[in-house]
Amino acid sequence: MKQRVAAVLTAVSVGSMIATGAAAPASADRLIDGVNVGGRIEQAYLETGGFDRWGGPRSEELRARNNGRFQRFSKDTSFYWNAGVDFGRAHQISGAIRAKWASLNWENGALGYPVTNEFAQGPARVNFFQGGTVYWSAQTGAHQIWGGILSKWRAQGGATSPIGLPIGDEIRLGNTFLQRFQNGVIYFP
Repeated sequence: MKQRVAAVLTAVSVGSMIATGAAAPASADRLIDGVNVGGRIEQAYLETGGFDRWGGPRSEELRARNNGRFQRFSKDTSFYWNAGVDFGRAHQISGAIRAKWASLNWENGALGYPVTNEFAQGPARVNFFQGGTVYWSAQTGAHQIWGGILSKWRAQGGATSPIGLPIGDEIRLGNTFLQRFQNGVIYFP
C-alpha cells in the first residue's frame, strides 16, 4: 500500500509539472503498482487521469510495429505510442473500441496507430486512427469507418447526421463498397 501511495503521489507531482510546464526529473519512469511507466506513455497516462481513471499498469512497456510502444492498464485500457505518429504523442484506447481495433490486427492493420484518445462525439464514443475511425455506442456496437465511406458520412454530418451511426462494417460487392448505418446505407464509389 505504501508503494502505491508513493507512486500515486509521485504521479500527481509529475502531472502537476506537466500541467505547469515545469521540467520533469531526469529519471521520468515511475513505479506504479511495482511496474515502470515512463516517457510519452507516462505523460499521456497522467494527463488523462492516471491511476484513478486507468488503474495500475498490467504490463511493462512492450514493442509495437515500426518501433512503437504500448502498455496495458488494469481498467481495460492501453496507451500506444510511435515517434512518427501524431507528433510522437501517446494515445489511450479502451473497451469495445480497443476490441474492434484488435479484431482488425491492432496497429498492424489498415487502421494503424490511434491519433486521438477516446472521446465523445454525438451519441457515440470514438477513436481516430491513421487509417480511419472506430465508433461505438451501446445501441450499435463498435464499427470501423474509413476511406470514401468515411468521407461521405462526414459530409452528411457524421455521428449526428440523419443516417446515424454504423451498424455494420464495410462490405465489398465487386467494385463497390457499402456500409449500413442506423437509417440507411452509404455506397462508395
